[in-house]
Amino acid sequence: MPKVLINVRVDKKTLETLKEIATAKGEKHLSNILREALKEYISSYTGEITLPRLQKKVDEIDWRLRKLEDTIFKNNDVR
Repeated sequence: MPKVLINVRVDKKTLETLKEIATAKGEKHLSNILREALKEYISSYTGEITLPRLQKKVDEIDWRLRKLEDTIFKNNDVR
């Protein structure tokens, strides 16, 4: 899909945060971080699944399963 230029102004604190995120992710361009953030924000309204949202759901399911396993193993040890 072709990309369209959108000019955005952010405050200094937001810019610093964006730079920190970009550095941590190894991104050279802030525009990639903004693009990803916009996709996530829009998907929260449209319900469209993105990779980070899918990973979050997988992590939540994994956490619940581990909790159940711990409970089962704990109950089996007691008997």
